Amino acid sequence: MNHEIRSMGAANQELTRRAHQWWAEMAAIHNIDLVGFDPESTSETRIAWAISNGFEIGTIYSRFSTKLQNSTDDQVRECIQWAAKNSIYVPPELISVDEAAKGRSVRREGLNRTKTILNKHLAKVLLVFKASRLFRQAGKGFQFINEEVVEEGLRAVSVSQGIDTGDRKTWKLQLQIHGLMDDMLLDAIADHVRSGLCGIFLNNWTTGAIGVGYRRKEIPGAPLTKRERPRTMPEVDPLAAKLIQEHAQLLLDGMSTSEGVRRWNAANGPVDPRSSTMKMMYGPYRRLFTNPRLIGRWEFGRRRNQFSTKLDSVKQVEQSDDEVATLEREELRILDDETFFALQAKFAARKTGPRGPRKQRKKHLWDLTTELFFCACCSTEDSPVRLYKVGVTGMAMQCKNGDQCPCKATVRSDKSVRSICKSLTELISRDAELVETIILKSQEMDGRADDGIATQLEQAKKRLRIFGNRVNDLFEMSGEGSDDDRKETKARLRAAQSERTGAQSEVNRLQRIIDGDTNTLTVEQIRENLSEMSTLLTEAASGELGEVAVYKALAIFRSLTGGQIWVHVERRANRKRTNVRGSFHPRLVLTTTAGSAPLGDPPTDEDEVTVWLRKPPRLDAIAQRVHELIDVEGMSYRATANQLVREGHKVNSGNVWYSYRRWHEMQGQKPPKVAYNGGKKRRSR
Repeated sequence: MNHEIRSMGAANQELTRRAHQWWAEMAAIHNIDLVGFDPESTSETRIAWAISNGFEIGTIYSRFSTKLQNSTDDQVRECIQWAAKNSIYVPPELISVDEAAKGRSVRREGLNRTKTILNKHLAKVLLVFKASRLFRQAGKGFQFINEEVVEEGLRAVSVSQGIDTGDRKTWKLQLQIHGLMDDMLLDAIADHVRSGLCGIFLNNWTTGAIGVGYRRKEIPGAPLTKRERPRTMPEVDPLAAKLIQEHAQLLLDGMSTSEGVRRWNAANGPVDPRSSTMKMMYGPYRRLFTNPRLIGRWEFGRRRNQFSTKLDSVKQVEQSDDEVATLEREELRILDDETFFALQAKFAARKTGPRGPRKQRKKHLWDLTTELFFCACCSTEDSPVRLYKVGVTGMAMQCKNGDQCPCKATVRSDKSVRSICKSLTELISRDAELVETIILKSQEMDGRADDGIATQLEQAKKRLRIFGNRVNDLFEMSGEGSDDDRKETKARLRAAQSERTGAQSEVNRLQRIIDGDTNTLTVEQIRENLSEMSTLLTEAASGELGEVAVYKALAIFRSLTGGQIWVHVERRANRKRTNVRGSFHPRLVLTTTAGSAPLGDPPTDEDEVTVWLRKPPRLDAIAQRVHELIDVEGMSYRATANQLVREGHKVNSGNVWYSYRRWHEMQGQKPPKVAYNGGKKRRSR
């Protein structure tokens, strides 16, 4: 069994046990000889037994849509029983399941796994309980079966509908008719559900979620819901209503929407219980103040879900007034008409209209690296928060939490990437010590690889001896016993011979690897790799790379930075502008020895590199150099100032004093007391 398929195993142990039980029971009913079948053996052994006994190998796909359904067992049982009746064996490892997954979605783990099984021809027959389990839309289900199954020379069966692609003349017509009937049935069910919910709405009872500003109130004596819960009706939440009224007045007085969101969260205002962040965000805040419920006008059916073939998803379509049920409920009013409509006019004035399509532009490195930047303030060890593109041109990055980020700051992606590329290039240029380190690392990795392959070879040889002994033993037994015994022995012999052949191929492959040349890099190769990386980063920072080379630069950039660049924002007292720095752990040695895949143990904190992502104040920019001159080389403030002047900086000893304290402040340390004149005696005149 392919390792990738096994590692993706959708069927848990309980389903595996039941699957074998269902298949064995149905096989017994139809007088199928199960001698030699061991459900506890490996999948390769069971598949070899099935093929030797004339069975086809099948795979099952099962799906249900909502969390309230749980029909996996029923679907799998029906498919397995049909398979047993029709001489098909389905290994539990080839059962794929999607639970609580919508049929409109193309990206489903179980469906992708089924595609892999079919593409690798690990099974010859695809079994589904119903064709709609593949895709809710009939056309997509037909396309999947035709392209992924029939055109690949395989077979698909819809068990409950009696559709079998083995019948070349009728399966297409059957599938299309059943798909049309399913669509009509769904539309009819949707109309019935909609009509029932409309009746509940007109009875002043709660339908669906309660919006912000309202709460549920139980209705004494009312019938229970279908989930056996008390029937409720909406009522105004006094605390939330007061907050809505305050914010409505502030918005009319000129408060921005983003400031309103910030104040709402600061006051611990209520949010929709379906919110994943449990915070009020910009979109929901704006929709709150444009909802006519605030003036007591409650509507049902204003929007209706409609599947879009073009978008391959469900979209909400605005309905005409004659399709909408409306109730005027003054007891649920929160805002007066004058305030509400003044707010609508204010929001409408801020609309800029639809934007045209963006022009296609040349890809640069900074257009592809946004996903590598993470907010150090909002991230936790288990949940990193990455930055996203913002702005009309998409040249800026900001924390995903937006206005809710305590360290909100916007940085330009091009300047940030250029700063990091410059830092990486400087690190690569120090190649004297780096080359030696890379050679040692390459030898270490090559030695570890050889040891690992040698261990694998010994294990493969051991398996080969076991299978060889098994073949010899079965060969000696092949002429003994009754006809049924000899038939069973021959089947087991063929299976053992197949396993021995596979083991021999594995031994040959590992032996060829060990007999090959060493992978240790030479000095010339290392220098060539470093030079190529440095050139790519330099050209990428200048925006000179083409469409193909930029992706190669992206792989190097991601590998050298470890795929994570932490953005630190520093707010300073009495200053509006913030300092923004990025930190990462460089992986120069690992990247050069292992290509673009960083391997080995993660680097320690001492390896961390810090880069300015936004141009800092002049004295903050030289703080690192001041620290080196004073704390490492032992210079005085005046001597440090003179050295910096020689390096091209316009500073004096007072600037150095301030910059020295800024370095320790940025490190979260208290600056030590520096002896006068660096501890040297004052020269006498």
